[in-house]
Amino acid sequence: MAQHKRAVSTLVLLLLLFFSASTNATRPPATLRIPVVHRDAVFPPPPGASRGSLLSRRAAADAARYAALKASLCLRRSSAHDDRLHSPVMSGLPFDSGEYFASIGVGTPSTTALLVIDTGSDLIWLQCKPCRRCHRQMSLLYDPKDSSTYRQIPCSSPRCFPRQGCDSSTGACGYTMVYGDGSGSRGNLATDRLVFSNDTSVDSIVIGCGHDNEELFDSSAGVLGVGRGTGSLATQVAPTYGRYFAYCLGDRTSVARSSASYLAFGRTPEPPSTAFTPLLSNPRRPNLYYVNMAGFSVGGERVAGGFCSSGLWLDPANGRGGVVVDSGTSISRLPRDAYAALRDAFDARAAAAGMRRLARGISVFDACYELRGASVPAVTLHFAGGADVALPPENYFIPEQGGRYHCLALEATDDGLSVVGNVLQQGFRVVFDVEKERVGFAPNGC
Repeated sequence: MAQHKRAVSTLVLLLLLFFSASTNATRPPATLRIPVVHRDAVFPPPPGASRGSLLSRRAAADAARYAALKASLCLRRSSAHDDRLHSPVMSGLPFDSGEYFASIGVGTPSTTALLVIDTGSDLIWLQCKPCRRCHRQMSLLYDPKDSSTYRQIPCSSPRCFPRQGCDSSTGACGYTMVYGDGSGSRGNLATDRLVFSNDTSVDSIVIGCGHDNEELFDSSAGVLGVGRGTGSLATQVAPTYGRYFAYCLGDRTSVARSSASYLAFGRTPEPPSTAFTPLLSNPRRPNLYYVNMAGFSVGGERVAGGFCSSGLWLDPANGRGGVVVDSGTSISRLPRDAYAALRDAFDARAAAAGMRRLARGISVFDACYELRGASVPAVTLHFAGGADVALPPENYFIPEQGGRYHCLALEATDDGLSVVGNVLQQGFRVVFDVEKERVGFAPNGC
């Protein structure tokens, strides 16, 4: 326990040092770069815990996250007269979910906040004093009274989006975030300065100042929404940095490699290895980043049959199909027939290589093996537009039970919503180029 506390204190100190330099740059830099850490770097796992066992231990949290993404499609259809903000982020299972944190300074002088990066949210919010109900967080609680650049947004302002009630005593614009498990965050909308690690800041960013936060994101200060909606950070900084951002999510269990993770806004030269696929819009959930998947290969051979490829393509008429590239979901999911086709092809190759498949699965994974020194069959995802993404084995074949066994880290779904989760994305530079309507994947991106 003492070692864990020392590790946490050291990490938080390092994050605070990012904001110790002056932020009086005379002109904005070409990019905004934000350090990113995984939750396991803030809260080190127990000694001896393997990467795979940690992931299966978080299966319930990940299933909740996926269920909320799915529910958000229904909310979009049924909430024409509901003025609350709905987010697909799930909460309530402290330390047991797959979030990555961004370290950002808020206010003048700045208070460092660890915010959950969420590509499915359209609001930046954090816990604020005075706090009627707040969860525990690692960083200091933000106090608007200590920031000279904090300004409440009145209900009459066009930046009050959407109007969610007014504080009768102050006239401040209110917000309510409602989550899939009934928890939420409530407070007022305001503007303040955000400070980044590359010695720069952005003024007058709309944030939610949460005074009543129920069962949310234990250890983080709030959420950094980078979806496609009006209130997300990606949209708010677009006039200066363009509608373009990228991130690289490092190894979730390595503190050293997590230090190389980042979130950056602003166009930079793309590595020649970047594979781009068209970015799609789902009218039923327009803030999510959708792509079409054309298929997959196992062991260098295209899996040609056994599934309906239309399930991997978005149907805008009903909002089903397609694949969401999501920063908050850990385990990737495919339509049941597509998953079965990939798994069976993998199983045949694994058997031919000398692996032994277990009679029963482990946790949520139904295809687990004893390696016996065999090589792992290669897996490549084929996206629309000719974008082929060859995955490192550690992104889809994870150790369980201390490395005694390994499992194919994918799940089947019957809900018409497929997801490329953050485990498959590890180590890739993932580019969200809204201007050119494309998503890119570059290996060795951290």
